[in-house]
Formats: sequence, C-alpha cells, structure tokens
Amino acid sequence: MATRWGICSSGRISHDFTVALKTLPPEDHQVVAVAARELEDAQEFATKHSISRVYGSYEELARDPDIDVVYIGVIHPYHLSTCLLFTNAKKNVLCKKPLAMNTKRVKEFLSSAKRNDVFLMEMHCPFCGSSVTAPHGFCGGCGGDITFLKDMPNKVPEEMPTTSAHLSAQPSTSAGSLYGEIQKKIVKISVGVMRMMDGCLRPVRGTLLPLDVEPQWSCQELLAAAIKKQKAFNQVAEDGAHVLLYPDVREVTNIPGTDIPFTVEMYKKTSGKPYQRIKLYTCTVEDFENSCFTGTTSSEDDGVVRVHVPFQMFR
Repeated sequence: MATRWGICSSGRISHDFTVALKTLPPEDHQVVAVAARELEDAQEFATKHSISRVYGSYEELARDPDIDVVYIGVIHPYHLSTCLLFTNAKKNVLCKKPLAMNTKRVKEFLSSAKRNDVFLMEMHCPFCGSSVTAPHGFCGGCGGDITFLKDMPNKVPEEMPTTSAHLSAQPSTSAGSLYGEIQKKIVKISVGVMRMMDGCLRPVRGTLLPLDVEPQWSCQELLAAAIKKQKAFNQVAEDGAHVLLYPDVREVTNIPGTDIPFTVEMYKKTSGKPYQRIKLYTCTVEDFENSCFTGTTSSEDDGVVRVHVPFQMFR
C-alpha cells in the first residue's frame, strides 16, 4: 500500500518537494492532500500537482484520517507550532530544514513525537548535510545509505549545541566547535532592513549597519545578532518573527545554489567578497510571506548574489 502524503504549505519548497516525490513509483508514494493558510492558495497548488483533497487550514489537514505522513514546508520560525500540531494529531512528520531554532524547541518536537509514537525527521543527510528532497534510500549528494534513518530513535543527546544546523548532527562548516577549539575571530559585515514597498520587498535606505560577527556563525546566530542591533538603533520595532535575506530576497538558509548550510565564512568564500562588502537584510515573516518574490531586487550595487563554489567541494 502506498504511503499517503499530506503537504503543509503551498510555497516554493513544498512545490519542489512534491515534484521530487512524484518521481517515485505511485504504488509507493502518493500526495493525497494539501493545506495552506488561504484556501485559494491550496486550490492553486492542488490543481498544479493533481492533488485530490484541499484544505484552507493546517488544522483540517491534521484531522484527515487518511494521511500517513505530513511534509512541513512552512518557513522555519513556524516549525515549532506546525510540527507540534501534527505530531500531537499522531501524524508522522518530515520537516524541511532547519528543524528548529534552538535545542529547547527540538526537545519539544521529539518529546511530542515519542509521546504520540510517531516518526519525526528533518530533511538532512547526516553524512554530508545535503537536503533530502525525497524519501530515497540513498543521499543524492554523497550517495550514503540513509535507509537506517527510519529506525532512528526520537532522542536528543544531553549535550547539544544550540544552533539548528548542529541539532541533526550533520557535518557543517559551523560545527567545528563540536570537535575542537575554534580560535575566536571577529569580522565586520553590514545588515539592513527590507520592507514591503509597492507590493515587493525592497531594502530600506539608510538602515545598513555594521555588525561584528564570528565567521563560523550560522544564519540563526547572525539573525539574532542583527535583530538585537537593529532594535538598539530603533530600526526594528516589530516583536514578531523575522527572517534573514540575501540581497536578491532569497531566504538565508544555505549557500546560494548549493545544499551547503550557511555560515558567514562560507558565504564570504563562495561569493568572493571581503567581509566588509557582505550585505544581508532582516525582514518580518509577514512581509516575506506576502512578497512578490522574483529572485532579484533593486538594491543598487548588490542586487544579485553571485556564488563561486570551488569544484573540490563536490568531489
């Protein structure tokens, strides 16, 4: 009998996952339902992917008795509430990376999954850190056998670092602190604010601030520091969730065009820019979700992120 999938969120990542999932034999995997916060968005997604059941809320999907596993495609500040909705409804969950913002939230996820006897997995290969875009038996990035993941217990070690990139124990450029001392180094980049203007996200003039960071910082660590500084300068008044964006309005999670988890140092190396020329932006989740994303922006000299990844990184 085929595994019956429900898709939570009708965004770009959910689209990519659904396309990948449909490359598998239909007798093994079927997408049978999709839910979005707006019914019209779910209907459009269902039409595009030939999905039979459509819901205008995540709660309706959680109540569907014919769903075996739910793919969580919402942006990461909402992973906690959304994952708990489905694990508490006794649904198996596959969540896009990063699983959570810190160790405390991951423990809440795993506690709920264990309590409700359901499967919970973040879409990461534990060997190379690549995204797992569909439930194949082998990682498309390194070729490693990942079939064992279905048998992994819902367990968090006692000692875990707090960045979500570390929480799934995958190797990343920011994970060096697990294995040895990293010489502390402070570098300076620039952070600004993007807001919705004329229906699209645009940088707000005069908001770029210098920010002292450590090269190994992940996107979550960088976002927290940026928001703190912007609040100190009265540039961010909102207390809600924020996301970190590249100049071309893409969300900062990986190095652009790769599955490599973001760190300041890796972005510097792949973009070819010195630290002092790096510009990133904060934005409210609400504005980001409502933006007319095009992949480019009118930012004066930094409109497109160009990344040069050394060939040996993929050997």
